[in-house]
Amino acid sequence: MPLDTRIYTVIQAMLSPAVMISCSGLLLLALTPKLGRVIDRIRLLNHEKTSIARKPCLEDIDQNRIESIEFQTEMLVCRAQLLKRSSGATLLAILFFVVTSVLIGISFVMKVGFVTLTLITFLIGMVFILGGVSFAYWEMHISHNTIKEEIEASRSIVDNLLKKAKER
Repeated sequence: MPLDTRIYTVIQAMLSPAVMISCSGLLLLALTPKLGRVIDRIRLLNHEKTSIARKPCLEDIDQNRIESIEFQTEMLVCRAQLLKRSSGATLLAILFFVVTSVLIGISFVMKVGFVTLTLITFLIGMVFILGGVSFAYWEMHISHNTIKEEIEASRSIVDNLLKKAKER
């Protein structure tokens, strides 16, 4: 019994969302470890801040470091929120791409035309990917600023320590 040639068309149509699911999954694989590293960095900075605060007498250098830690923590929290949004948008995109594939399959099996609905779900998935990538880009921008702040703060602390060492 020969196969209906339309099945090949249906399979091809179902592959487009499947490719987008795969691409979205790769993006998600890149975002998840970044979020974990940002969270670990926040915990590390909070631990350092607590250790400094436990000192019986805080020097100017300690106060400068605490201010730097607080600024960096704010930036890291912002980064974590952007990564969370990016991951969420990417997961929603995957959901809509899966629904698109299912609609294509149902349309073929039940011989019902869900063309408009299928196209809309695919486009919604693409919009979510656009949002996810945009959030990821913005997070990278903030990441660069966080590193610049950390370098500046470290440079300032080292300069102050060297200045104090020369005075002694």
